Amino acid sequence: MNPVRLELLKIDRQWYEQVKAHTDKPLFVCLGEKHTLNMFDVYFKSHGADEVESNDFFLVNYKPFEDAQRYGAELLEDLQLVYNLWRENNLTSVPCKEWLRDATIHDDNVKTDAASTARTLIGLYESLPPLRGHKIFILLSPQHISNVPLFEQWLFDWCVNMNSCDIKIVVLEKPEGRLLKNLPDNRHEFVLAGTDIASLMNNVAAQTADDPNDEESVLQQQMLLANVHFSRREFDNAHVALAKAIGIARRHNLTDVLCTAHLLDAYVWLTQNEQEKAHNTFRTLLSLTGEGTLLSAQMHVNYGGFLLAIRRKEDAINAFEKSAEIARDIKNPLLEMECYRIMGQTQDGTLTDSQTIAYYEKCIEIGMTMNNEERRQSSLAYVATLLLKKYGSSNKAEELRRQMEQYLGADWQTDMQVPNMDDLYHSPLTNVPS
Repeated sequence: MNPVRLELLKIDRQWYEQVKAHTDKPLFVCLGEKHTLNMFDVYFKSHGADEVESNDFFLVNYKPFEDAQRYGAELLEDLQLVYNLWRENNLTSVPCKEWLRDATIHDDNVKTDAASTARTLIGLYESLPPLRGHKIFILLSPQHISNVPLFEQWLFDWCVNMNSCDIKIVVLEKPEGRLLKNLPDNRHEFVLAGTDIASLMNNVAAQTADDPNDEESVLQQQMLLANVHFSRREFDNAHVALAKAIGIARRHNLTDVLCTAHLLDAYVWLTQNEQEKAHNTFRTLLSLTGEGTLLSAQMHVNYGGFLLAIRRKEDAINAFEKSAEIARDIKNPLLEMECYRIMGQTQDGTLTDSQTIAYYEKCIEIGMTMNNEERRQSSLAYVATLLLKKYGSSNKAEELRRQMEQYLGADWQTDMQVPNMDDLYHSPLTNVPS
């Protein structure tokens, strides 16, 4: 069986076990790590594909949560196409507009439209006999939530008004650092069994390779196999797989893959607490990247992260400075800014703030040269908040606020994203031939 399909069947079994055991709950909270939640998302979306047969209806809504009084109405409007297709297949004469009518009426007297959304779906379910015996599952995964307490209120209102056991809302959360902390009591939370992504990818690669003996297919499998061994702490086996990958990549002059293999090898040595071997591997790696390339800049960031891990802060800052210099020369302001941000945060908390402030101010300077799209993607707003704390109530602080409002808008702090260091690093699974 297709390995992805097998994973989806495992999730299907877990999901229906949860639904069957908690039929009275209108809200389900699925807890899991990033890759596991991604697979759960794929599971829901797969039920919209022609090849997946299901007695129930699985719907996914990614629309951002921006207006609590319109969120449910927009959800129902998006369901019109789904409903019309279903109506054609089931020869039902009830037009879509009839059951949508009440849900799309805006009511300023309520904080959210969850109650009318719930009532509308219940009305739809009860008015159409062909729906009886089937369930409606709706996965809410907003790309952006403008007001978390209001989203929590929307879910609370949903639970209060949803008295059908056949309609469920689902939200996804990571066990650590949860976003939704105030949820209604009549919810059910469950932990989805983890998906071994590395093994899954390795199995997919083995099954889909045109020629399993082709060297590029072998290279891909060795890289994935190394990740499998690494995740299982089978370090010797990981080194063996990486040595094979390095040999193939060198023969075919695949510099990106060669660097990626050395990078993962360095991580393995570091995890084994073999710092000198890890350092030697990084030296080899940096000799392969060439000068003034994006790959070189990325690898210097990884090198800087390694040096921070072994508490060599000054050397780490030198590595980030080198990366920032390359990023400037190749006109990559996003990477350049992130390098200065990391340098600032590395120095933050020391006896003097002057160097930290200088690094943060460099980030602001770079941000002023970016276009609007780059600014939205960057950590400019986050750095500005760090710098405001350093400035205190000075005139510099007022000037910085004015600049941020000019370049990012009046609500620049509301939508601020805390940067993820992992986004800078060169993933050990990238640039593997497919």
